[in-house]
Amino acid sequence: MPVSRWLVRNPPFEYREIAMIDTSKPIVHRHLSLIYGAFVAATVLSLLYCVFTGQFNGDFFPSPVYLSSATLIFVSALCIAPYAFSWNIAGQFNKITPRHTYSVSFKALFLLFSITSLFHAVATLLFGVGIMDREVYTAPSAVMPFIQVLNRIDPFYLGAFFILSTPKRMSSDLFAVIVMVTIGLLRAGLGVFNYVAIAMCAKYSMEIIFAFRRAPWLIISGAMLLPVTIGKLYEFRSRLRGDVHLDLDLVDMLLGRFVGRLSSFSNVAYVVQNNQSFEWSAKALEPLFYVKQALSGVLGGVAPTMTPERLLIAGTQSYEGYSTFMTGVPGNLIMAWYVSPWVLIINLLSITTSICGILWLSRYFGNGIARVFGLGMLVYPLTSGVANEFALLLLNTIILLAFVIIFQNRTGNKNQNNV
Repeated sequence: MPVSRWLVRNPPFEYREIAMIDTSKPIVHRHLSLIYGAFVAATVLSLLYCVFTGQFNGDFFPSPVYLSSATLIFVSALCIAPYAFSWNIAGQFNKITPRHTYSVSFKALFLLFSITSLFHAVATLLFGVGIMDREVYTAPSAVMPFIQVLNRIDPFYLGAFFILSTPKRMSSDLFAVIVMVTIGLLRAGLGVFNYVAIAMCAKYSMEIIFAFRRAPWLIISGAMLLPVTIGKLYEFRSRLRGDVHLDLDLVDMLLGRFVGRLSSFSNVAYVVQNNQSFEWSAKALEPLFYVKQALSGVLGGVAPTMTPERLLIAGTQSYEGYSTFMTGVPGNLIMAWYVSPWVLIINLLSITTSICGILWLSRYFGNGIARVFGLGMLVYPLTSGVANEFALLLLNTIILLAFVIIFQNRTGNKNQNNV
């Protein structure tokens, strides 16, 4: 029997597994199903935690819950809606093939990522730029303009883009992960692990699925180590910030703290539960608070005096520090409704425009699976609902696309499939 015919009848494992993948799905869906599934699951688990324990998780752990189960289910649906909307919009945009996509060399991307990350690390070490629980940083007046420009290029968005845009090579991926985690720990935050997880899971989504099919015990073993790892990370973060570390049991640590921070469910439910208090306090919000907050992430100096996130802090009466809570997209719109229905419409249009802009521009990335950058990084703003996070992601998408166009490879960019 000819070798070619034998291979057709008995394909190697890799080809058998690839053939099992539904290639009819858009590339953004194929590579990000694990990520979006995880964040939707976090909302569902937060709902179950609140129903069965009678207390909130996340930012408001362990405040008591007084809402009915039906109301909590409705709130969870509101929290899942932004993910579903972005997921569907990305799928529709994927059907519109751009006339040109733009690729850039590995060397150019490596230099951009390395130099920018180095500047960020130096700015954090010397001047405290970006450190959590610090409202402001101090730097010489001659350096301030440079830092202001540098802050518009988020090191974690850049790191995720580098991972998604480069070939599957352990050396470069490990380098990017080490650099991102180093900057994140210098800034006393654990959020960097979300960016790393999103980028790496998107890039190696096929391999993760294959591993689960072939050796599920590896995934199960990793899941069993998760509580220990999370506990050590929270303890390490407390040391970095000088906070008091709380010893929690397994359920409260995983569902009360960790899962709760991956969903805005408890925050939105808290706003609904205390609707009269927040309806009164929302009077302190400016009609254009969302637009000004978004512009502050790009231009600076135009931030509103009061934001929904600060109202949440005031609502706890138990918080000291400078970091803010997240209202989620539904919570932000509820606050806007308390100000005026017109403010809600303005905010909803602003959020929708930002989402569509990010997803539309990401279609033009030609390196690797960089096309999934927009939908992948949108997970964070969709969860938090914070205006300047949407604006910063849109700005970084524009900056990265401009860089790729300016330093593009002049051959092979037209009508790339990017699969």
